[in-house]
Amino acid sequence: MRDRAKLEQYFNSVREVEKRLTQSSQWLDKPKPVVDYTLPAGANSRSFVDRVPLYYDLMSLALQTDSTRVITLALADIGANFGGFKISRGYHQLTHHGKVPEYITELSVIEQFHMKQLSRFLNQLKTVEEPNGKTLLDNSMVLFGSGMGNASSHSNKNLPLILAGGGFRHGEHKSYFKDEAKKKASPAGNLFVSMLQRFGVETDQFGQATSTLTGLEVQG
Repeated sequence: MRDRAKLEQYFNSVREVEKRLTQSSQWLDKPKPVVDYTLPAGANSRSFVDRVPLYYDLMSLALQTDSTRVITLALADIGANFGGFKISRGYHQLTHHGKVPEYITELSVIEQFHMKQLSRFLNQLKTVEEPNGKTLLDNSMVLFGSGMGNASSHSNKNLPLILAGGGFRHGEHKSYFKDEAKKKASPAGNLFVSMLQRFGVETDQFGQATSTLTGLEVQG
């Protein structure tokens, strides 16, 4: 039985590789969309504050042209020259602020920049009308956040996450607890299960999460 299971697992792996190769081959032969957008010269050599808007532009174009259905953008180190921000310390040092007011003030400069860029990106998606009469934002789920609730202490509790689009009913702050009396927080994975199901994936589990989040009603 064990040998049969291993053999079946091997054949399943081979079939998955074959499927991916077929999909890749079909994509290579598919005509690529043409867009009226050109990256500015020297984009790779620009400072962090000038590069980030370009990343969002490319993501917006990729979704608009249906070049991909899933995009991940991770922004961490801001690079040399303090990323072009008007700050006097490195980003990592600022995240470990230890509640020092001067550090928190400079960290907020970076955080406000990120929020403005997210807002700009969401507005870009909102201006694109899709064939189904909805906007690109309505047809896209945008999750923004961090893996840490408090970077200064490396705590992953109370994660601040923003979910936009996807047809969900938005406009309020929600705090989730599995046990309200004990203030035991729900795992962030519950949100991922909700998003996966909305994406069309038939699953009720993500990591240790085994349920969806309540209150994420889909608008008609």
